[in-house]
Amino acid sequence: MTIAAAYLTSEGVVFGADSATTVLVPGQGGVVQLLNHAQKIFEVGAQGTGRIAVCTWGIGSLGGTSHRTVVARLADQIDPASTPVEDAAKKLVEIVQPLISQVPADQFVGYFVGGFDPGTHNPVCVELGLAPNRPPAISKMPVGQAKFSGAPHIFVRVFRGYDPSLPDSLKQLLKQRVSGLPADFDEHFDRAFGDVSTSLVSAGSADMPIREAIDYIHAYVRMTVKVFKFRFGPPVCGGPVEVGFITTDRPFRWVRHKPFAAAIIEQDPDL
Repeated sequence: MTIAAAYLTSEGVVFGADSATTVLVPGQGGVVQLLNHAQKIFEVGAQGTGRIAVCTWGIGSLGGTSHRTVVARLADQIDPASTPVEDAAKKLVEIVQPLISQVPADQFVGYFVGGFDPGTHNPVCVELGLAPNRPPAISKMPVGQAKFSGAPHIFVRVFRGYDPSLPDSLKQLLKQRVSGLPADFDEHFDRAFGDVSTSLVSAGSADMPIREAIDYIHAYVRMTVKVFKFRFGPPVCGGPVEVGFITTDRPFRWVRHKPFAAAIIEQDPDL
């Protein structure tokens, strides 16, 4: 499982992801190994010049083609100076669609494609979802929205103070166990639950300053990784948290990015 997120603000786009990837037994679906130094956020184009970046989650590679190679092909097929972000996202779909047919039918790949448009400097982020034998899902995010992939319910529980499924679960349980409920029970229940839960929800801003958005995305990824680390069962995410961003006046920059020696440093106590 990949933990990835994107936050579109009026100042730019923030991307976050963990670094874990799993190796599977072909045809069996069993996890063989969890590797903790994969990269899931990529600048499109030459280093330090890209106004578009891509963050991926889901399957770790497309057959024999890595996400790094896919993003490199995208950079070759768009004009870094003039291609709008939404057009770059559509071009990415064209590149990925022939490759997604090579992966198992139950697999899925998602991408956030974000940056700013030339000329206007408007921030844009597009969410893509592709799976074998299905039409691609393409969704343009509104300014002020954060999107979480992987296991968003963990962070949402903390932010809301309860699991998103709790209200409906309680409602259905009451209907099963209590007879003679009024016809407008759902309306009364929703209003009552909203009244008692309002004080639990953390305060937040829809359109945060870019530095706060960076903190927000990092908190989501880091918190989710820690929860999976300490829960029972095999870990499905982990490794260093990476965060990158593009503001409307500057190209892609890293906030946190592991060096290429990260796996060596982790294993060698002399470094």
